[in-house]
Amino acid sequence: MNKNKSLGQTLKEIRVNYNLKERDVYETIMSRAHLYQIERNQQIPSWEIVTSILQKFTMNLAEFEYINNDYELDSIQQIIKEFKGIKSSTNTEAIDILLENIDSVLKVEKNDFLIDLSLVAKASKIFQMEQNFINSRKIVEPVWKRLAKKDAWFYNDLLLITNILYAFDDLTIQHIFERLLIYIDRYRNFNTSKGLYINIHFNYAMCLRTVNIESDKMEFHLNKSLEAAKELNDFLTILCCRYYLAEILWNKGNKKEATKEVEKVFTVFSILQEKELLEDKLSDWQEVSGKEWLDTYS
Repeated sequence: MNKNKSLGQTLKEIRVNYNLKERDVYETIMSRAHLYQIERNQQIPSWEIVTSILQKFTMNLAEFEYINNDYELDSIQQIIKEFKGIKSSTNTEAIDILLENIDSVLKVEKNDFLIDLSLVAKASKIFQMEQNFINSRKIVEPVWKRLAKKDAWFYNDLLLITNILYAFDDLTIQHIFERLLIYIDRYRNFNTSKGLYINIHFNYAMCLRTVNIESDKMEFHLNKSLEAAKELNDFLTILCCRYYLAEILWNKGNKKEATKEVEKVFTVFSILQEKELLEDKLSDWQEVSGKEWLDTYS
């Protein structure tokens, strides 16, 4: 198949590969002449006709678009995939590549979502450099201003919001948190919505960590994120949750148990060769416990 095919060409190629005759497709949907015009790109089918044809193929629209793009994601979906693949702000190299790819697309066509995503990525990188949210909050402020005006949030909106929770104070987060969960639940059978659930709880916990209050609340959200991450076998998030739960154990006085847990986490980070995450957590642990283990895991 070639890229930039017409919709009709792709429909015909799928029909032929399914070994379906024309009548197998057009019966109960359209006339044979109508199908002929569509497959030769002489007429654009309506939404109802496209969905009816795809049902004949037992195929959803997302798969059809993927096939029509020569079995590749379109540029925006590819960027979303890259963004979701960045599990930590420590991966600044991946963030830089993402920003370059976003800029390349925006040079061709303006897209509000990609502009917002670019700001979110830049803010994440700034946080990693400065280790505080002061300037990151300023960067993502326009993102929230736009999203706050919307009556409903869709998947990409939720992707942005769950990654900028640090921009809000705790009262604001509490105000919008239940609303976020409602919209995330609407997408429970769509795409990788479980990732949104992981993000909202993990990032809320990180907000609580920065203000050093309500460790029980932080623990609750880390466990929610951990539970969801286990369902997806999201090992990096699992390890990060376990590390921060160990910090809570240490601060509660369970220092021996906490030390054993972080040793396990650091060992797995080392085995997985997650150097940036390992160094980041080693630095955090030194600050929390006063113990320096960098030589042990280098």
